[in-house]
Amino acid sequence: MRRLFLVLITIVVAAAACGSDTDSTPDVGADPSDTTNSGDADDTTGPSDDGTDDGDVLGAGPYPISDLIIEVQPDGTAAVSYRLACLGDTATLTGDTAPSSADSMCLALNDDPVRTRLLAGAPTDQLCTEIYGGPQVATITGTLDGEPVATSVDRANGCGIDDWDRLLSVFLPTA
Repeated sequence: MRRLFLVLITIVVAAAACGSDTDSTPDVGADPSDTTNSGDADDTTGPSDDGTDDGDVLGAGPYPISDLIIEVQPDGTAAVSYRLACLGDTATLTGDTAPSSADSMCLALNDDPVRTRLLAGAPTDQLCTEIYGGPQVATITGTLDGEPVATSVDRANGCGIDDWDRLLSVFLPTA
């Protein structure tokens, strides 16, 4: 009798586990406007009928999320300005002629020294040679992954020349 009882319990548990995978219990924290149905075998992550790619998440792709305005005064007076927008899988450059492509500029934002320089500005504790590189001044403002960017680069000393010519060369025109 005991064996029959154990077999019966095992069958009941197995049958309960094989039930429908549809959960009719509403998700308390769910967004009511979200009509996606994760977990269904027929879900697709490719383009939908309207041409949009339902499987891509904003920010997915090789680029960080950023919106930067770069203003350069190459001779100290006349400003050149362009805007760089990176949305993960899209790179857009508008305005005056920029020194590089939007793709290369957005990819450069992944480089840790570049990110640090843009977000934190020039280090205050570095020793710089007193070599004058020219009157060029660049201002970079906007956001990078939700963090504010407000920095300037000039060629007034060796550190500024290095930032301009090496670190930020993809964003700034050749001096």
